[in-house]
Amino acid sequence: MGNLYGTYRVTLDVKRRLAVPAKLRYAFPDGLRNQIFITRGIEKCITGYHYEEWQKFQTILNKLKIDETSKRKIKRQFLGRASEEVFDKQGRIILPDDLVSFAELENCSEVMIIGTGNTLEIWNPRIYQEDGAASEEIIQKTMGSISLDLDDFYTPDPN
Repeated sequence: MGNLYGTYRVTLDVKRRLAVPAKLRYAFPDGLRNQIFITRGIEKCITGYHYEEWQKFQTILNKLKIDETSKRKIKRQFLGRASEEVFDKQGRIILPDDLVSFAELENCSEVMIIGTGNTLEIWNPRIYQEDGAASEEIIQKTMGSISLDLDDFYTPDPN
């Protein structure tokens, strides 16, 4: 599933309720549209997963080929901060205090929700803008050095 895309500005109310755009909710697989798993992002954001992607993410963390101390610390930060949220009738979830604090959303009445393919990210607009500006050189350098021709990635089926 890679249909989560787009950038949305949405209201974060004083009760920390956030309405996830219907376009993103309906991009979740059938039968998995009523809930979302959220945790801290790699950057200063909150990352959201539908159930299948959340299971994949946990499997990846469990299979990391790193020392056990580092693996425990990473799992503690990502799985220990995770929250399973169920969408209400208006498509809203409540963001937990620790994730709001991590992503620096305490004083935000509006946040950015970014679809990133298989996940979505919830950002403080100021931090998102700063991150985008800081990333521009990396993006230009990387995209300028890779091929976007699908034939470079396609291996024909021998059968």
